[in-house]
Amino acid sequence: MAATIKDVAKEAQVSIATVSHVVNKTRYVSPKLVGRVNAAIEKLEYYPNMLVGGLRSKQTFSVGLVLPSISNETFGKLAETIQKLFLRERYSLIICNTSNDYELEVSALNTLIMKSVDAIIIVPSTQIAEKIIEIKNRGIPIILVDRDIKHIGLSTVTVNYRASTYNAVNYLIENGHSEIGYIDRAKELSHSMHQRDGYIAALKDAGININPNNYIRCQGYDYQDGVDAVQTLIRNNPAITAVLAYYDVTALGAIRGIVDSGYSVPEDISVIGCDNMPFTGALVPRLTTINFPIDAIADAVLDITLKSLENRDYIKTLEVEGALIIRDSVTKPRFSLNR
Repeated sequence: MAATIKDVAKEAQVSIATVSHVVNKTRYVSPKLVGRVNAAIEKLEYYPNMLVGGLRSKQTFSVGLVLPSISNETFGKLAETIQKLFLRERYSLIICNTSNDYELEVSALNTLIMKSVDAIIIVPSTQIAEKIIEIKNRGIPIILVDRDIKHIGLSTVTVNYRASTYNAVNYLIENGHSEIGYIDRAKELSHSMHQRDGYIAALKDAGININPNNYIRCQGYDYQDGVDAVQTLIRNNPAITAVLAYYDVTALGAIRGIVDSGYSVPEDISVIGCDNMPFTGALVPRLTTINFPIDAIADAVLDITLKSLENRDYIKTLEVEGALIIRDSVTKPRFSLNR
């Protein structure tokens, strides 16, 4: 026989009203009692009727998560982590994939509006803000993740890409590199601008001239695009001794492209990636990369979303640190390369 709210109250040694307030989030309940109620719910496998509470409070206890690519390991892990956190709070997560396409993003957002989600978390695929502003004006809390859109007054959780990229380039400089290539993403987005700014600032602060032949924009987001990009960099500047890629998959392609061009990593060309994807620690050489702090981002997203549901005027902007994970793909350059 299915457990009832009365069974949960008895197991947790609280009133039925307290269980109701915990489930429907209609009144403050002390953390101690919340813990007891949630433990009882889990033990008894109680499934509250969220529809009844939702009709009363106009909540659906669902949140939309819009991602540019669910095939991206980083975003896949982020979605999984966010989902676990929201399930603990009795919210279901509706995950939408946009394939880095603005029209698909608009379609996904329209679907979430029709499903009456309580809030939307989005990694924007472009800097176009029209639809996002429309959602804000509807009174639906919307939180931007990984990419910011200036001057629209929304909560954002991002990585400090400028500082993390600056530190990565500075690490290469400390290891004796001055001809440092940068592989940028195909589409101009806020985080790509911050990464590029960090790259340029580190070179300037070290007194290194900016060589346009050391910069290239990828044609796409796949492994082969990294291969093609690094081989173009080598052709444009045979003296290049290090490459920083905006994305670990691009860095993986760059390593392949360097080897296919007859050079070795890191002995001839050092490589740094970005995101700290799981495979980076298994490569030979193991990839030095900038960490994408999934747990910190997910925790912040949950906190901001819940506070925004309590107070629709709540806005918070947060930057988390992307630490450099130092492994084996960087070393001091050879100064007598035969190219």
